[in-house]
Amino acid sequence: MAERGRTVRERRGGDDGSAPPPDGMVGVIPPPPWAREQTPRAARADRPALSREAIVDATFRVVDEEGFEAVSMRRLAQEFGTGAASLYAYVANKDELMDLVVDRVMAESRIGDPNPSPDPEQWLEQLKDMVRRSYQVLISHRDIAKAFLGRIPFGPNGLRNVEDMLNLLRAHGLPDYIAAFTGDLIGQYMVGAAIEEYMWRERYPDATPEDVEEAMTRMSDYLAALPKEQFPNLTALAQLMVGDVGDPDAAAATAPSDSADAPAAPSEPGARRLDRFELGLDILVRGIATFLPPRADD
Repeated sequence: MAERGRTVRERRGGDDGSAPPPDGMVGVIPPPPWAREQTPRAARADRPALSREAIVDATFRVVDEEGFEAVSMRRLAQEFGTGAASLYAYVANKDELMDLVVDRVMAESRIGDPNPSPDPEQWLEQLKDMVRRSYQVLISHRDIAKAFLGRIPFGPNGLRNVEDMLNLLRAHGLPDYIAAFTGDLIGQYMVGAAIEEYMWRERYPDATPEDVEEAMTRMSDYLAALPKEQFPNLTALAQLMVGDVGDPDAAAATAPSDSADAPAAPSEPGARRLDRFELGLDILVRGIATFLPPRADD
């Protein structure tokens, strides 16, 4: 009787009725239930270069050279000298392709130490480093950040990245509802910042650092010249509104020694302007830290 019960459980997969994992599948990340089941296909002799990976590679080439809006199944097919119909044997549609593109970005973001052990004293800086890596990948591929709009990174690499971030956030007692939302909040900030960075570059492709400095100075002068009785705050903060910290050497000499209280550094040594992305990231991370429970030594 016991043997019969064992046989039935094996057939069912376990007492909960779930199927046992196939041999060699332990630890494999299952696809989400809405993902299209992939059927192995034999390579076509006339188009040996076509594959899901090759199509994603081609997507990145098109984005890097022409921009995100140039991506279409027809345009990608041109990279292989074939028609769009040939691509559908590997990728169901553009929506599925964007899922693959997003996961490729998440894979590039994992270069370095993707899963740091939470450091009680440095975990916020570890969190910033994770975000910086992802941001640098985004801005290195023109406006690829647009692929993230309205999309949740549920590919294998996206899941691993989210797991790494949650590992840092939960290790120090951050409430679960804050930890769960933080990844989404940081993602929105990072994607928005990357898209804006691209749009400025596209709008002023030939602008030199000197051109930017001159434009920011004109903007600051305009704000400072507004009627003070109507705009007391804008006129008072005119210089800071464009990120101008004044004399960088003087600012560095008067900055607090505690890095937790120091403002984001200018984007380059000797530069007058704050790094807007770093300052925004610092504000976000400090806000997250306020949800931590008090420490015993506080």
